[in-house]
Amino acid sequence: MHLLRYAKEEDYSFALANLATVVDSALAQMRAKLDAAGVKVARNYIAGPTIRADAEKLRQVFANLLANAIDALGSVIEDRRIDLFVENGDRRATVRVRDNGCGIPADKVERIFNPFFTTKEQGTGLGMAISKKIVEAHGGSIDVASEVGRGTEFSIILPLPR
Repeated sequence: MHLLRYAKEEDYSFALANLATVVDSALAQMRAKLDAAGVKVARNYIAGPTIRADAEKLRQVFANLLANAIDALGSVIEDRRIDLFVENGDRRATVRVRDNGCGIPADKVERIFNPFFTTKEQGTGLGMAISKKIVEAHGGSIDVASEVGRGTEFSIILPLPR
């Protein structure tokens, strides 16, 4: 399924969407998984900027980042947390997803967006590649900063409508 999604050119349906609402919908989708894993989520935003986006595709990106963060927190004994930030300024919107999980070794960070690269037993290695493709189709970028034993932060930067 992931392979087919990665290979085919996706149809995008762009409309104005509130970025915080899109993030919240991904959070709602992942709620049962977050609760089952004992992960606390801090929403560090009240409202978000309006962007031009395919809200459904972006929801998939944020759900994938949350799922990866839950996996990264598997080895954390207590105080498993994910911090979510929705910010705007300088004619762009930024969503940051930060976890206090195991982190990604430096030699693997640069490869996580490559198709079929995975650090997971059950992973296809396509989640992050698809996410990057979706973000770039929105004229945005996705960055990662990680420290082994401290956690990882993904930043999705999207242009605000003119």
